[in-house]
Amino acid sequence: MKKWLCPVLGLIALGLLTRLPHPSRDVAKLEPVRAVYLFMERGRLNIETDTGDSGSGRSLPEAAARMKADADQEIFLDTAEFLILDPAVPITEGFFALLRPSCKVAFSTEPPDVKTVSDYLAVHPPETTLAHLRASTLQ
Repeated sequence: MKKWLCPVLGLIALGLLTRLPHPSRDVAKLEPVRAVYLFMERGRLNIETDTGDSGSGRSLPEAAARMKADADQEIFLDTAEFLILDPAVPITEGFFALLRPSCKVAFSTEPPDVKTVSDYLAVHPPETTLAHLRASTLQ
C-alpha cells in the first residue's frame, strides 16, 4: 500500500519545482562585453566597455551599477576577456565579484581605444589574470 505513495510524492515535488522562479535570461537582450577599461578621473572610478557603455562612481560596484542602468541592453560582463586597468585604480574585492577569474589584466597609463584593444590583446595576450592579481594582493 505504501508503494504508491513514493511516485505521488515525486510528482507533487516535481510540480512544485516547476513553479519556482529560475535565473534564466533572454539571450537576445544581453550585450556581451569583451574588454573593460577602468580608470580614475577627478577622484571617481570610471568604467568603459568595448560596447560603448560607461559609468562612473565612488566605487567599482557603484560605477558598474550606473553603467548597467544607463545601457540600452543588459550588459553581460561575464563574457569579458580583458581588463585594462589604470595603475591609479585601487584594487578591491569588487573586481573579483564583477569579472571572471580568467579575465586577463593589462595595465595602461594611457587611455586605450576600448573598441579595438581586444583585437590587439587577443594576438598579444597579457600573462596576468584576475585570479593571479587576487592571489598577489592577498599576500
